[in-house]
Amino acid sequence: MKYSALIWVKTTINDNLKETLNVLKQFIESPDDNSSLQPSLLWLHEMHGVLEILQLKTAAMLVHELKLTIKSIIEGTLEQNESTHEILMRTLIQLPNYLDYLAIVQRDIPLALMPLLNDLRSLRQEQPLVNYHLFTPDLSLTMPHQKPVHLSDEKLKNYMQKMRVAYQKGLATIVKNPQKPAEGLKFIHTIMQRLQQATGTAPVTTAWWITGALIEALQDKGLDINKSNFNLLKQLDNLIHQIAQHGNAVLYVEVPPVLLTQLLYFVAQSHSKGQEVSAIINIFQLNDYFPSQETLVAIRNKFSGPDIKLMETVVSLLNEDFVRIQETLDIFNRSDNPSVDELNPLISKLREIAHVLELIGLQHESHAMLAQVKIINEVNESNQKMEFAKVLDMAKTLLSIYATVDMLALKGMHSRQYLSSHSETEFSETRQFHDMLTTVVNEAKKELAQAVESLKHLIENNTRDDALLDVPKHLNLVIGLLTMLSQEQAANLLTQCTQYIEQVFIQEATVPTEETKLQALADVLIGVDIYLDTLAGSPLDAQKIFLVLSAQFSVFSL
Repeated sequence: MKYSALIWVKTTINDNLKETLNVLKQFIESPDDNSSLQPSLLWLHEMHGVLEILQLKTAAMLVHELKLTIKSIIEGTLEQNESTHEILMRTLIQLPNYLDYLAIVQRDIPLALMPLLNDLRSLRQEQPLVNYHLFTPDLSLTMPHQKPVHLSDEKLKNYMQKMRVAYQKGLATIVKNPQKPAEGLKFIHTIMQRLQQATGTAPVTTAWWITGALIEALQDKGLDINKSNFNLLKQLDNLIHQIAQHGNAVLYVEVPPVLLTQLLYFVAQSHSKGQEVSAIINIFQLNDYFPSQETLVAIRNKFSGPDIKLMETVVSLLNEDFVRIQETLDIFNRSDNPSVDELNPLISKLREIAHVLELIGLQHESHAMLAQVKIINEVNESNQKMEFAKVLDMAKTLLSIYATVDMLALKGMHSRQYLSSHSETEFSETRQFHDMLTTVVNEAKKELAQAVESLKHLIENNTRDDALLDVPKHLNLVIGLLTMLSQEQAANLLTQCTQYIEQVFIQEATVPTEETKLQALADVLIGVDIYLDTLAGSPLDAQKIFLVLSAQFSVFSL
């Protein structure tokens, strides 16, 4: 879901990156004026916020490191030299490609960004990051196929006390004989299974589940017992103790994220092929955090490849060729006595396009284009007229390729991996459909921007003017456009926000003093803007991220 959303907010991100790149180029030409870099901090801050909302942690980390590096230049604490400028330029060129990759391939490989991150940190003489720093698994995932269990507090406390005694016995067995830990590990593994049965679907069950996989890895000798992972096992004793003391109340308290992350890290590092280990690796997608060196090199090459601007240039040239081909086919169809000789000039052009399509990674479309050349040659060799049905099939094939190429220009070079698995491009995926919907969405974004500007002026200066009175009007227009697009849920959420602004900012003529309320209001309006961007790209994707935005709205109490 977060990757789909990225596709449609990426236009705004790209604009900010482009502005930052332009500012950096100007600074490199005139390095005496550090203040010229100041606007880029705001753009990077906005990008970081959006990426955080979308939970794209590695991308957000890279933007944060870039922001800190540029800030060091402004403050004069970073040495200016060719190496510094090269690293900054390389980051700003590769970051859009990385986001293209995330949006289209929908698979994040955090370690692929490690060299860039550490290059930026080295400029500021910061310690380099290690693998663990980029290990950010989704801890919201829960154990599948687990049945709910409802034990009384008394029964649960008594049972957990017995399990704690047994667990401590298992740990003691390992301590007494660290060279032969099999007996203690088997004992602890059995306890983890019983704890899962006792706590059912409660969030704490995830801790027993992951620990069970860790124990399996240790039993299989896919991982060695060491001080670090044994200390994690000892920390679980405290968790069991808390449940034994307080009963059901503890079952739904969040397990310390650091504990779960460290447990998952050791599971990911293991070489075990056990059933439980495999399940954990698959569900939490742990292989993405530790790919092979070959995979890393291949992905980094993609990030370093041509950016979307170059791809748009290539596609623009292809589109000109498509127009000429379309005109030739149109003349052929309108002819009273068409001859295949009229199509012969297309052969060289079709071959040229096929070659370009292959170069940019569209092998399927390249082969389809060469197939049209073969059809024309076969008709020529048979000395027969071109059947009208074949002409229609050719036109249909060319239109399909045209739509695919158009999509490539819209979404970037990495969309070719998505397109390679889809033999036909739907109209809803083409630029024409996108432009039609974007017209409505752009109007809504303009109205939203005017409302935000008025609220920003009030909050920063605590002065009211006539523009503040127009805020509900602007937001109501956005609500109307959302309703017109059949986005009633989003319209209802924005209506609640509008009512709050009318009551507090206008009728009561106050500004909330609580920072949390102002931050929540900002999150609401940012969420609507992201939702509109997503809607412009794909209504289905917009519905997918609606739950995320609803959660943002729910934080804001009206």
